[in-house]
Amino acid sequence: MKVCRVQLLSLVSLVFTITAFPAMADRNSDYWKPENMALRQCTSVHLVYGPTIQNHSAAYTEMVVHKSAPGTYFACNNFSNGYIGVQELAGKDGKGQPIRVAIFSIWDAKDTGDNPHAAPEEERAKLVARGEHVRTERFGGEGTGGKSMRLFDWKEGDVIRTLVIEKEDGEDFRQISGYIYNPKTSSWELMSCWRVQAIHRGLGGGCGFVEDFMRNIDSKTHERSATFGPAYRWDGTSWNAANEFTFTRDANPNNNIRCALNPGRGYFTLSTGGDIIPGEDFPPFAVRKIDPLPQSTPPGEDVQRLINAPKLEQQSYSDNGSWE
Repeated sequence: MKVCRVQLLSLVSLVFTITAFPAMADRNSDYWKPENMALRQCTSVHLVYGPTIQNHSAAYTEMVVHKSAPGTYFACNNFSNGYIGVQELAGKDGKGQPIRVAIFSIWDAKDTGDNPHAAPEEERAKLVARGEHVRTERFGGEGTGGKSMRLFDWKEGDVIRTLVIEKEDGEDFRQISGYIYNPKTSSWELMSCWRVQAIHRGLGGGCGFVEDFMRNIDSKTHERSATFGPAYRWDGTSWNAANEFTFTRDANPNNNIRCALNPGRGYFTLSTGGDIIPGEDFPPFAVRKIDPLPQSTPPGEDVQRLINAPKLEQQSYSDNGSWE
């Protein structure tokens, strides 16, 4: 994406390195009172993928964004150790266009609060490798861990494909890698790979979500929506397609949210903010089963090669990466 690089990089660097305000990092502060959330931001909405596949070691998920707004995170797959998806950042590039990125984050093995410097060194997620044009650093404010981000020029209507893989890395550790499919190169591209303590094995759970992180009062007036699925999990022998979906929300009492079946893709669309009319046909916490599933094929040989490949070798880095 060739645009006024100096201006763009300075803006993205600012967004990338921002840490949470003290009130945001304090999980018990007034910032998170429902009545205060309702004033400033859209309700976060989630779609849990089921049934649970115990100890699955790879997850392939597709998502289509229909409407976006500055300060939005569309998580394609939020699993027990982290999340992967795309974001529209708060600013614009040098041509006045949205700045859009891919993001992959891994939490530390144990929850030690929100200060990224407080976690013991041996419990931290450690960077093994990162992809080209990917920036990495530690994060805090929502638990602690390591995150990676790259410019990724996704557009509304694109099918966004993500892949997360876990591999053993000795008796007490494991590697977790995140990939995003780049249609411009027709290939899977590494976001980053992290080495974490193996307190448990398997990626655990899985859900998609839509989140407003702009939270500036105006942001709640803008609609955000995306369709999630298909979602496949690899159990070591075969791929298992999710066919049960549970709609959930955060504590924000704003009810301009909706979860409805998208007839074009055959999976569920999450919407929040703006003039959305609540969807009475899909109340929170209700499980809806799709049977039979829309016709889709499990991930192909390119994904299988990444799953079967040896674990990545440790790389040495002296900085946090480049957007160039």
